[in-house]
Amino acid sequence: MAFFRYTALDKSGQTVMGAMQASTEAEVAARLTQMGYQPQSVFPAPGSAPARTAQATPRQPKGRNVGAQSMAVFFREFAALQRAGIAPFQALTELASRTHEPVLAETARSMAEAVHAGGRLSDAMEGFPHVFPVHVVGAVRAGELGGFLPIVLDEIALEYEQELAFYKGLGIAKAFVWQGIIALAIAQPVFPALFPEPHWGLYLRLVFLRNLPILAAIVLLARFMYARWKQPQNADVRDRWALRYPVFGDLVRQRSLAAFVRMLYKLYTAGVSPVAAWEGAVNATPNGEIRALLGQADALIKSGTPLHEAFRTTGLFANEVESLLATGVMSGQVVEMLGRVAEYYQNNVDRALQSARFWMFRLFIIAALVVTGAVIIVLMKTYFDAVFGFTRTFFPELNQ
Repeated sequence: MAFFRYTALDKSGQTVMGAMQASTEAEVAARLTQMGYQPQSVFPAPGSAPARTAQATPRQPKGRNVGAQSMAVFFREFAALQRAGIAPFQALTELASRTHEPVLAETARSMAEAVHAGGRLSDAMEGFPHVFPVHVVGAVRAGELGGFLPIVLDEIALEYEQELAFYKGLGIAKAFVWQGIIALAIAQPVFPALFPEPHWGLYLRLVFLRNLPILAAIVLLARFMYARWKQPQNADVRDRWALRYPVFGDLVRQRSLAAFVRMLYKLYTAGVSPVAAWEGAVNATPNGEIRALLGQADALIKSGTPLHEAFRTTGLFANEVESLLATGVMSGQVVEMLGRVAEYYQNNVDRALQSARFWMFRLFIIAALVVTGAVIIVLMKTYFDAVFGFTRTFFPELNQ
């Protein structure tokens, strides 16, 4: 597929210019007509590569997972380059040269080779499951289908930015927890008598040869288990448990439903057929368990079942949502009602996000208080043991 620039007239007669990825100029013109525009001119974007029959086999980079900050910057810059009409393989090559994350840079180079060989961007991304989750690949594929790839790339960047914002401000609370844990490891073996014979040798051996190595081993084991938990093959189990966490499960659910409805709305607006729109929106849903439930309604959509009936069959949506869509089907305003449903679930996401952040802060504060309390208990016990040991040593008559 190649990248094409176009000029068209909207329903009000205003000139609209943009870019779209497609196989031929005729496909771009047909898609613009479906979207309600009058194509005026369509031409290949400068530097856009023609489709080729061979497809490069992507190299799999080795290394750790890519952080949310790097992913947010990558997709935000990718969206800007796409809006400027730069061909995907050129944009990926440019991003690979400026990305400081080694794994992401190598991934971008491999993707550029695959896209330059004629492959689709979403297919190239699919070859790197450790970097791009399933729903991110699905969202890009839907953007390619509807001709709004830059918008999708911006939304993916926003998703990573929201993830960063969710944990913003928790650094101080986490620092207090770790400070308490380290203090506990250091204070625990404090010798029971400060006077008259301090046992510095025993104390240092217990701290540096026992407690701190045990703490380091626990931290390394936790990091290893977390890395294993984040592996793509564990995504189904991870998504299933994510919905069952108190408070946080509601956030995962609302985010997934909002992403599905928002993508469905965009695809309907772009003039994509209901069957292809439903499939594309399902693939863009973040949570795997919700994605599977939505996918069960594919057969209903293919058989011509009204949209609100498909929503009702999944058992995931509120009654008022089904009522809105039923009204849209009867009045011929399905797209408008999907827009309202998307706003409804975005409001739910904002509410669930505030609740989750509220409880996240409280959990860290409770953990900090527990660890700090343990440190205080150990220190106070050591202090009183030292005081009573001192009096028994210098005033033996108190032992009688």
